[in-house]
Amino acid sequence: MAANRSTILSAAALLGLSLAFTACGSGSPSTIRSTTHRAASAAVRISGYAFHPATLTIKPGTKVTFTNRDQTAHTATSTSSAFDTGTVPPGQSKAITFTHPGTYPYYCQFHAFMRGTIIVK
Repeated sequence: MAANRSTILSAAALLGLSLAFTACGSGSPSTIRSTTHRAASAAVRISGYAFHPATLTIKPGTKVTFTNRDQTAHTATSTSSAFDTGTVPPGQSKAITFTHPGTYPYYCQFHAFMRGTIIVK
């Protein structure tokens, strides 16, 4: 009888631990995703024929959104061919995700005096 009681107590303890661990993870999937898998993001505003901020430091995996607030089209084009938003029409945005550490100078293909730098570290 003692062996059966020991087996029952062990089974009950395992069931209790199982329920406790299940309760710990009972948050909604969207809550869990937003805190543990949230991707970093940053923004560069294009206005007055300039990139704002002109230099942006981010972590690897960050998505940078370039938003054109001017009345003419622009690009954000890496000087080393690492990235290119293509043409960003007025009022629109294009996003680039930076995965590798490094320094990425860029410019506007239509207005070469427009310069910026993304630093990924």
